[in-house]
Amino acid sequence: MDSYPETKETKEGLSQPPQYEPQPAMSIPQEQSRVVVTSRQGRWKADLFDCFAVPGLCIKTCFLPCLTYAETKEKMNSNMDFRTNCLCYCAAVYTGFDCCLATVTRGEIRGQQGINGDIVEDACTHLWCGCCALIQEHRQFDDEPSE
Repeated sequence: MDSYPETKETKEGLSQPPQYEPQPAMSIPQEQSRVVVTSRQGRWKADLFDCFAVPGLCIKTCFLPCLTYAETKEKMNSNMDFRTNCLCYCAAVYTGFDCCLATVTRGEIRGQQGINGDIVEDACTHLWCGCCALIQEHRQFDDEPSE
């Protein structure tokens, strides 16, 4: 069994390899996404464990995380008002789904701000460092850059 392609005979009796037709180039459609350009593209403005840098926000988040969550959602231009976001977070805490709700919100923030990461990282961050994550997300929308 010969697996080589057939060759063509020329006038001189020499054989030439077959000519292949060029194939059309494949193109992958590019997704368009909303990305807000910041000075630190791809990164959070504040580090995760920088939560004590703003003491008032830290105390408020430790005792009333629903307020910090609702303020962050308000800064994100959420389609729900402050009170509704606050009540949603309280209901999530009561039912044990606060980590899930906060993980989804963190993913929305990353998408809106062009920050690198994935859902597993977001879930782990809120599972083990929930208050610090809420503070970091809140500080992402501060006007002055945090270094």
